[in-house]
Order: sequence, then structure tokens, then C-alpha cells
Amino acid sequence: MIQSLDRGIQVLLILAEKNSAGVTELAEALGVDKSTASRLVETLRAHDMVRLDPETKKYRLGFRILHLGESLKNNLNVIAIARPMLMELSGKISESVHFCAFNNNNVYVMDQVRSNKNYSLSATVGMIEPFHCSSVGKCILAFRRPETISALLENYTFTKYTEHTITTKEALLENLERIRSLGYAVDDEEMALGVRCLAVPVYDYRNSVRYSIGVSGPKGTINHANMETYIRRMVETTRKLSASIGSTR
Repeated sequence: MIQSLDRGIQVLLILAEKNSAGVTELAEALGVDKSTASRLVETLRAHDMVRLDPETKKYRLGFRILHLGESLKNNLNVIAIARPMLMELSGKISESVHFCAFNNNNVYVMDQVRSNKNYSLSATVGMIEPFHCSSVGKCILAFRRPETISALLENYTFTKYTEHTITTKEALLENLERIRSLGYAVDDEEMALGVRCLAVPVYDYRNSVRYSIGVSGPKGTINHANMETYIRRMVETTRKLSASIGSTR
């Protein structure tokens, strides 16, 4: 291990955690003298990794960090990362699994793994999942900011697909509260009779829910006797995926 590089990385991690720190504070945290700490931060400042606040004389993360973060985000192929996890989950529970994302105020199916079971799966890659009655849509909506939820539902059309479809804003908000409490969402024949779907949130590098993983199948197969097992498997998968795309939850 290169000691100076290791200490430089530690400086960045300290500033990320504390927001700002002076040379004395950094020296104490690193267990080095002030001159060593000063050389470290000045080297990082030369590369715009840290910046000095002229008023407080404390160091903060530099704008170059933003560039690196954006580069990582642009090169992070979430679908490619998720794919083997979706296949593994589908194999464990023998059900169809789909991966959805929130974009442009809609929830889209980004990828799916079909089971070998002989039934019609309505979800297809690229389709928009409704917020009010799909498990994946409700799951993502439940964890958006309150102001975002209000804006999305302001002129929302509650299309009725079955007798079980949620058709009012009040009923949906109540359901979203339950989803936040349980940590997962259920579509119980709300989009198609005889079909039950489950969804669990996926957290991104900002610890924000922009994705969800859904499992769908016949109501007789995804029943109350095995739902707990399905949810546990799904949570294991979403935790692994969340960590893989930078979540610290």
C-alpha cells in the first residue's frame, strides 16, 4: 500500500463525512503532523479535489469530485449490473422478475426475466407501469418526495383495470403509506384478474428510490403462504443491487 495515496484518500473521505475540516483537524484524524496534513491537502487542491474556504480557512471537497461522480454515473450501466441478479432471483423463486426505473415522471420496465411457467405476462420491456395499480409503480411512487408525489398525482387519471383497482387519490395515498411501512408493494389483481405482483425498492447512489424489482405470477402461485419467502428473497436481491450502484443504506 502506498502510504501517501492512502492518506490522500482518507482526507477525501473525512471531508465527505464532515463537510469541512482544517489542517489541525485533519492531522489529528490521520495521526500525522500538521505539515504532513498540509502537504496532502495542498496536493489534492492542486488537482481541484479539495478547495480552501477563504473565510473559515477550512478545506472542502473540490469541484473535480463532481466531475468524477458524473463520469461514474454516466458509465454505470444499471441494467447490466441488475441482469444477473434478476436471473438469480427468478431461478430461486421460479417466477417472472422485472426491473423498473423512474424517468421523465413515469415508471418504465427496463428489463425482465420470464419464468418457464405457462401463463401470459403483461409486462414488456419499454412499457409504462401505472403509479396507482402496478406494484412497481406504487413502490417507486411511495418513496418519492411528498412534493413529487403531489405533483405527479395533481391531474392523474385513475384508469380502472379491474374491480380491485385503486381509483381515488385518497385510497392511493393510504396505500403508499402502507408500502412505506412494510417496505414492499403489492398489486393484488389490480391490473389483471388472477395475477398478483410484488415489488421492492432499489436505492441508488443518492440513497433515493429510482428503481424497483417486481415479481409477478398467478395469484394461486404467489399466495399468502409463500409471499413472505418471496419478499425475503427480493429484499436480499435489492440490497445487493442497491449496494452495487452506490447506495449506503
